[in-house]
Amino acid sequence: MNSRFCSPGRILPYLFYFSVFYLLLWCWKPARAQTNVSLKPVQIGDVVPDITINNILNYKSPTAKLSEFKGKLLILDFWATWCQPCVAMIPRMDSLEHRFGGKVAFIPVTYQSPREVAVFRNKYNARKGARVQVTEVAADTQLSKLFPHSGLPHYVWIDSGGVLRAITGKEEITGARIESFLAGNATPMAVKQDEKDLAYNGLTTPLFKLLEPAPNPAFKSVQYRALHTGYIQGLPGVVILKQPGDSIDQWRVTFTNITPYHLYSMAYGQGKRFIARHSVDIQTRDSLKFISGLKGAAVREWIPKNTMCYELIVPAGRAANAFAMLRDDLTQLFPQYEAVIETRKRPVLALVRTSGVEKFKSKSQRFSEGYENFTYRLRRSTLPVFVMGLENSYMRSSKLPLVDQTGYTGYVDLDLDLDFNDLASVQKALAGYDLALEQKMVDTQVLVIRDRKPAAAISSY
Repeated sequence: MNSRFCSPGRILPYLFYFSVFYLLLWCWKPARAQTNVSLKPVQIGDVVPDITINNILNYKSPTAKLSEFKGKLLILDFWATWCQPCVAMIPRMDSLEHRFGGKVAFIPVTYQSPREVAVFRNKYNARKGARVQVTEVAADTQLSKLFPHSGLPHYVWIDSGGVLRAITGKEEITGARIESFLAGNATPMAVKQDEKDLAYNGLTTPLFKLLEPAPNPAFKSVQYRALHTGYIQGLPGVVILKQPGDSIDQWRVTFTNITPYHLYSMAYGQGKRFIARHSVDIQTRDSLKFISGLKGAAVREWIPKNTMCYELIVPAGRAANAFAMLRDDLTQLFPQYEAVIETRKRPVLALVRTSGVEKFKSKSQRFSEGYENFTYRLRRSTLPVFVMGLENSYMRSSKLPLVDQTGYTGYVDLDLDLDFNDLASVQKALAGYDLALEQKMVDTQVLVIRDRKPAAAISSY
């Protein structure tokens, strides 16, 4: 999930893995095959098998029996270097381990190699000015068999006697929760349950084929189709846009397990941008239908009730009108709401050039993008696409909208060593390309979604 795929000739990416409210809870990655097939999943209340753990880093030996960690609350932290929620939890776990002394031990566990972990830790410590060195497990093939999962971060609570007591998400990793657990009066914790992945690839397959899988030659000739369903278990929250020329003859947009907010944001962005949350003003009585505002187990219960799937396929010859069709469909799907674009003067962070030198001019032949271990790499893209990625993903925590005011229309290559959560770090990295983010007051477009007035309440003349 550390990449977005996009067409280098267009502003709007093919595929957004949205960092929406529920994807902030965990990251998804296909499970890797386990080599030790004799290990079976442990259930809550069972004694955890005393297996030998391999590839232990920063410990007295590279292998150890799990029983060596008895006598304290052991929390296994299944994580990955590319998982932003996992990385954000590092200082919290370090603080909690120090707070509770020898009563609690966190052991990070990852399928990634010792070298990948070392590279990440070195960069993290250098950037944070910290020295976080913990006992951890790399290249794991055993613990993930005992505690299977598909979402990260994933926390396994094993008591001082070696009994599995809880499997949770990050919302349960708090000082108050651990203190109650150690005191023996902890209330039951919400069990983190990962959904089975349907292995749906929306880049190549329309959603309607997933729902109607029986072979039918007529599928190939479908030119127009609109589909709307409720939540579908096993699908991630994504939006896919395919346009004529992208290896298909039709225009297609597919939304899976998203909120109405995402439908409106795409429809009113009209293919030029995805309207970020802080540029949307929701004025409806039932605003929770758009954004949950919940956390942890509460939001996991909210998702199936309030998200949906939608797909629109139109002939190539009508692609220019596709977003208008999408907006018309929204009127039919949600007749209780109306949406308008308003221009408002607001403070923004504007990407600007600080010189006329094109230090970022692309030398690449095709698009690529990735961010891992505090290194961001972009090839043959545009600055508007880069800014859209900042606003919707990498710098989504920014309180200000981000806009492109460089005026540059060519392709760019960028190599940035930075922490997107630290504005000073972002500014330093951009300075190498004679770019900067400046706070300005500018006229920006805001999507307003409000309750539609009843017909009887509308004045007539």
